[in-house]
Amino acid sequence: MSTEWVGSVVSLDCGEALGTYQGQVTCINNASQTLTLRNAFRNGLKCEVPDITLSAKDIQDLKILSSPENAKDLFSRKATPSKLSKEVEESINPKCPSPVKVIHTSGTSTNGFHGPGHPLTAGNNSYNNVKRITPTQDYHGYLNGHNGYSSRNNGHQRLTPTRDPDVRRPNGTENKPVKKPTTPRKIEGRNNNARRGSQRQDCFSAPVDSFIKDFDFEKNLALFDKQAVFAEIENGFPEGAIIDKKPTKYRCDENVLTSGPVILQQIKTPSTSGKSYVTDSGLVVPSISADLRAQLLNSAVSYGITLDRQVEMVGRSASEMVLQLLGGYHRLSPQNGHQLPIVVILCGPHIQGAEGINCARQLSNHNVKTILYVPNNVKLPAEVERELILYDLCNGKKTSSAKDLPAVPVDMIVNALDNDENLYLRHQSWYKPLVDWAGNKRANCLAIDPSVQGSPIDAKWSLAICLPLSLQSPTSQVYLCDLGIPKKVFMDVGIKYMSPFGHKFVIPLHERT
Repeated sequence: MSTEWVGSVVSLDCGEALGTYQGQVTCINNASQTLTLRNAFRNGLKCEVPDITLSAKDIQDLKILSSPENAKDLFSRKATPSKLSKEVEESINPKCPSPVKVIHTSGTSTNGFHGPGHPLTAGNNSYNNVKRITPTQDYHGYLNGHNGYSSRNNGHQRLTPTRDPDVRRPNGTENKPVKKPTTPRKIEGRNNNARRGSQRQDCFSAPVDSFIKDFDFEKNLALFDKQAVFAEIENGFPEGAIIDKKPTKYRCDENVLTSGPVILQQIKTPSTSGKSYVTDSGLVVPSISADLRAQLLNSAVSYGITLDRQVEMVGRSASEMVLQLLGGYHRLSPQNGHQLPIVVILCGPHIQGAEGINCARQLSNHNVKTILYVPNNVKLPAEVERELILYDLCNGKKTSSAKDLPAVPVDMIVNALDNDENLYLRHQSWYKPLVDWAGNKRANCLAIDPSVQGSPIDAKWSLAICLPLSLQSPTSQVYLCDLGIPKKVFMDVGIKYMSPFGHKFVIPLHERT
């Protein structure tokens, strides 16, 4: 290591036995392969001797923490005079060196720093005539005078472990123990103890009556005039100062630039039945007659949208409505299996009955307990027979007697008994017991495609198809189901159609006033 690094601050790793040293380099002896540190710290603790000399053999890693120029500015800073000890003053001020001691020994040692690239440069063989002196855990005993001796050599202090048997004491230094330097410390006398006792007495012997009085929060709050303070804050702004507010953050479905005014009347029918509805977004949905809707559905069948497709769409929409009305995820989560809802579906022998059976199958696939009623003393259409075959593959129950319906309250009733073409079914013997049972259960009812003339079973919700019918006594909340019929099919029956559903397949309708 070149002598130009004298004065720099370094960190030396000397292994587990000696530890890590930090300090300012004051001397580099290439001949003896040693390095001397001033103001040294060992393992983070201040060394009690002014200088520490380390052998190159013991240094495993060397790091330069500060250059000589920066170290000069660092050590030129003075400490507080009241806290500056004699040892610190000597370490900071290089003009006040301490006497340095060294011990010469005989014997040889291995070559410590003769490898290429090492921070210390290899010297001559004179290093073999000097005993390697390194600080160890035993240097405290040496400083205290127990089996430790010192001498003067080149103004540096070198320590010898007390356990080394090869140490030879030069003449004139025997029986001269080195005194351990002491740092002045503050000694507290009896006056300090008395003062502390007085303070504790003043703190913990206060009378209780001094703080028992309750604090009047209302009286204190009345002293604060919020309006006056806020007015003072607002008037404190300079004239003409404009406070820039952050722009409002929009969601992805809100930050939309409208291209023009929205046309609310997008659906036009050849004839008006006198009633119309509006969606949540304000679009007008007119009602149509039962005959016009029958023409629309027949035209859809001719284009390939068969009855089975229509039944599947209506059953899917009705089951989605029921699932949401029952509570959705909160009611049908896997952690809530002991509270599965019970739904009773009442179906007649017609297309509405087939849609009800399809709804029962969809609900049963979603782990809803379903009980299906279908009369057995009437002829069932083909679409009803096909839906029953599929329903039998589920775990749902099926009955043909009103006596087998549950006597306990149920969560919901789905009414698919009524049809405008089969009004005579209301006079059948099996119809009236179903009406009586539904009226006594006090359960909410959903009507699938209700009749224009109404139903004896009161419904809270009703599901219309394609376009709503003009009901005579609408007392329920109307929902509209999308069958996916193209615009061309609507045009064939004279209806100008624009889908009001948006991103949904079932939307609520509100009667237009």
